[in-house]
Amino acid sequence: MLIPIFNRVNSHGFSQAQVEKLGNTIIYLANKLPNLSKTKILKLLFIIEESAIKKFGFPFFGVDFQLWKHGPVIKDVFIDLSDEPEILKDYIERDTTDNANFRAKKVFCDDEFSVNDLNLLDTIVSFARDKNASTLVKFTHGQNSLWRKSAIKYGILEMLEQELVNSTNFEVDFELLFEKDSLLLQRYEEAKENLEFSRQLKGI
Repeated sequence: MLIPIFNRVNSHGFSQAQVEKLGNTIIYLANKLPNLSKTKILKLLFIIEESAIKKFGFPFFGVDFQLWKHGPVIKDVFIDLSDEPEILKDYIERDTTDNANFRAKKVFCDDEFSVNDLNLLDTIVSFARDKNASTLVKFTHGQNSLWRKSAIKYGILEMLEQELVNSTNFEVDFELLFEKDSLLLQRYEEAKENLEFSRQLKGI
C-alpha cells in the first residue's frame, strides 16, 4: 500500500464555496459540451485547475488532485460520480437518455466566478468541444504532463504505467509549473497558505 504524502481532503471535506464552484462548473460544461461522462468531467476539472494556476498563480477550485493510473483525479468527485451524486446532487444528475453521461439539474450560477474564471471556462470549452474522454485522458498524462512530472518526482511512474496500482494518495505538484517563474510560484504558494489557513479555521 502506498503511503500518502499529503492528506488535506477528507471524504466530503469540501467547503460550501468549493462545492458550489465545482457544481456550477460542471453545470457550465454540461450546457456547452456533449456526452459529459464521469471521465470527461474529471479530466476537464483538472485541466481547468492546471490552466488557472499556470496562467494566474491562483487555484480555480483549491482542491487536491491525486495521481491515478489514467491521470489526475479529485478522489471525492470520482466517488460521487460513480453512483448517484451526493456531494453534487443539487447541481447535476444522470442523463435519462444515456446513463453514462450527466446533465445540469439547475441553471448556472456565477456567484463564485470572476471574469477571468468565466473567460477561462470558455477557453477550456473551445479546447474540449471536439475531444472525447479518451483523448482527454491521453492529454492529461502525456509525455510533458504535470501528472507525469509529479509521478516521476514521487517515484511512482513505473507502478502506474505498468498498472501495478490503479490509484495513489500522492498529489499533483502544481509547483512544478513554475520552475522558470518565481513570481507566479510565490503567488501560488501564498494562495495555498491562505487555503490551508481557511481549511484549518473550518476544521476541514
